[in-house]
Amino acid sequence: MEFARLLPEKGLVLDLACGGGRNSVFLAERGLRVIGVDRAFPALEQGKALAARRGLNVAWLQADLTQLTFFAPAFDVCLVFYYRDPELYPRLRAWLRPGGLLLYETSTREQLRFASGPRNPAHLLEPGELLAAAHDWEILYSREARHQRGIASLVARKPTA
Repeated sequence: MEFARLLPEKGLVLDLACGGGRNSVFLAERGLRVIGVDRAFPALEQGKALAARRGLNVAWLQADLTQLTFFAPAFDVCLVFYYRDPELYPRLRAWLRPGGLLLYETSTREQLRFASGPRNPAHLLEPGELLAAAHDWEILYSREARHQRGIASLVARKPTA
């Protein structure tokens, strides 16, 4: 919600690892066409129910994100929350249209300092990882924080040229 002002008025959004679909529904409420993707069928069912209660149309896709492909460039916005796979970064870069917006947030290795939350190092960002993935894009917002959890956030726009 903090970056809603950056969203286009219309367009196609890819919400990867969408879980129960809250972000997908939020974006659909703003008039965007949304594809929510997750591997967990029960989570997608929650998203479908939430969208139906609000009278919204969201496309839901059950898929393994490591195998996911789309014709590129296809999306105006790509959204990834609480999922890490460095092999996804080149695909995200290709899937976004020029001028497209990437919003990414997930746990960092700093999370290991806390008693709860993700523990598998393979699922935790290395320092500077998100910035490196979008190094040649316009960085609109970036942070790596360690306050009650280890988290990194990135909002970046793909160059138009």
